[in-house]
Amino acid sequence: MAAGKSSAAMVGGQPAAPPDSRTYLMRSIFRDPWKNLLQTAAHAKSAIEKRPDNKDQPVAVINDLLKNSREQIQTISWLILLDFANFLNDNLPRVWNSLNGAAVSPALNNTENVLVSAISNTTLENDFAADLITVFPIILPPIYTANQVRRSLKSALLAVRPANETQPGTIEKNLEKVVISYDRKLPDALYPKFLFPLADAKFSLKTVLDGSPVSITPTNFLKTKLNEKITVEANKVKDGEDYVNRIAQMVEAALPPAPPNQAFQPIPLAAQTPMDMREGWFLMRCVYERPLCGAIDPPVLSDATEPFQIAGFFDPDAPARPIRIGLPIDTTPAGLRKFDKNTAFMMSDLLCGQVNRMKGITFADLIFSILPFPFHKGLDVPDTGGCKDNFGMMCSLSIPIITLCALILLIIIVTLLDFIFKWLPFLIVCFPLPGLRAKDE
Repeated sequence: MAAGKSSAAMVGGQPAAPPDSRTYLMRSIFRDPWKNLLQTAAHAKSAIEKRPDNKDQPVAVINDLLKNSREQIQTISWLILLDFANFLNDNLPRVWNSLNGAAVSPALNNTENVLVSAISNTTLENDFAADLITVFPIILPPIYTANQVRRSLKSALLAVRPANETQPGTIEKNLEKVVISYDRKLPDALYPKFLFPLADAKFSLKTVLDGSPVSITPTNFLKTKLNEKITVEANKVKDGEDYVNRIAQMVEAALPPAPPNQAFQPIPLAAQTPMDMREGWFLMRCVYERPLCGAIDPPVLSDATEPFQIAGFFDPDAPARPIRIGLPIDTTPAGLRKFDKNTAFMMSDLLCGQVNRMKGITFADLIFSILPFPFHKGLDVPDTGGCKDNFGMMCSLSIPIITLCALILLIIIVTLLDFIFKWLPFLIVCFPLPGLRAKDE
């Protein structure tokens, strides 16, 4: 059952090559986190531009929203840059050496040159770089100088993994150690001394892809609806996610052929054929053996049982199983990024479209949608039907983060309902665990 259907696993009469796990690794550490940052920037942009009553936000509120979003985006950007630099060093050493200015022999091929060009041409606008320094001049003097704002993706990658580091891996080790959230007013000494956000609520990154200049803008949640009636591909609305996908395709194209004896990481669960317990029926027989009797008394085979299926873990008719759920120990962004996204959700094309509708809705939108006049603001999310080309989707999530969110929501809900039921004293019992520390001394 776990093997799935293998009729398409032959190419030209020969077994097809196994999927290259390097592409899944790149997508999980670079492409998808970057796209998620563009969505974070889109939500911040929406909050900054208008209040629920359609009036402009006060300047102080705008500065606060912008500061908070930039701190979150910059923290994740450092980690994405670090993981991507490590990926290039490990899997595309010729590209990484070229970015470092080292001689490469033989010369880079076309796909490698295209990738180097895309990385080098992904830059911050002048106004973007200046705003990162001077956006809060009234609160305190600038913390960062112009030299500390990296102007290109290439420069940022070389800054997060410098070749001339006295102790290699210092920046990576510091990012692993830091336990205090990043605050640009007074940043912890362990955070890197440079800035390069991969998204922003006010500005966009510029790059050149396939010979054309483009802007890596925050996610446009209405893109699917706007493109519904546009048939010419060149005229369709595109946002930053489309261009991040294109850069990721360049990385995949530049990957050298894998040596036959090279061991790769296993394919993530989300990319494997799921096992459906309902597809398998079983029979069981018992064998009674008396091996010392030999041919005089041969084994006896019992009759078959009734056909049965394997019960799922949470089968309602099965005995209750004791469950111990291990929460993440290191809950900083550096620690949470290490968990594989090995929890797969399979969605049909219709459910995929409905989930995409929800991506453009914030928690504040839901609150205002149920408030009475004059605070009420209806949800303006058009129904776009199913996903593009009637494709379903398989989404991969990190189960430790899901578990952590579930625990926090559970505590919030139980605390609210405790006003009625008075059951909080019976909910949880905690015992100390000496030595269970998230970070090393």
